[in-house]
Amino acid sequence: MVSIDAWLDEKPYKELYDGAVHEKVSPQYDHAKVVFQIEKLLETWATGRGSFGAEWRVYPAEGISLVPDVSFISSSRLASFSKVERQKPPLAPDIVFEVRSHDDRDANVDRKTNLYLELGTTLIVNVDPERRVVRLTDREHDVELDESQTIEHPSFESLSIPVAALFATMD
Repeated sequence: MVSIDAWLDEKPYKELYDGAVHEKVSPQYDHAKVVFQIEKLLETWATGRGSFGAEWRVYPAEGISLVPDVSFISSSRLASFSKVERQKPPLAPDIVFEVRSHDDRDANVDRKTNLYLELGTTLIVNVDPERRVVRLTDREHDVELDESQTIEHPSFESLSIPVAALFATMD
C-alpha cells in the first residue's frame, strides 16, 4: 500500500487544500524554462538568506499540502527544524513563485494566492509567460508588473529581479 505522501509525490503532483485533492497542471516547455530562470535569478540573492527550490512540497497546516513552482524559506524560519523536517517543511514559504500554465483558471490562481496569504506567505509572485507579466501579491498590495519593471519587496532586502529576465530564454 502506498502512503499518502508517496501518492501525492507521484507525477502529476497533487496538492491538498480546501478539503480536496488538486492535480498540478502539467507544465510545458515555456513553463519549465521560466521556472529554471527564476531559480537562477533567485540563487544569488538567496545564498546566506535561506533555501529555495522548485516543486518543494510544504505542509503549512493540518490537511494542507502544497507544491509551489519555486519557493523561498528564510534560514531563520528553517532553523528549528531537523534535516528530515526541512525536506517537507511544516510551514508556508516566505516567497512563492507560481508560473501560470495555459490551462490555469483565474479562480484557481486567485484561490491559491489567497491560501498562501492565509497560511503566512509574505509574497506571492504569479508569473504569466503567455502575457509576459507578473502579479505581486502581499497582504496589502496586488500589482501587475510588465517586462520594463522589477520584482522588489520591502520585506526582502536587496531582492531585485527584472521581470524581462524571467522570460529571456523563451525567445
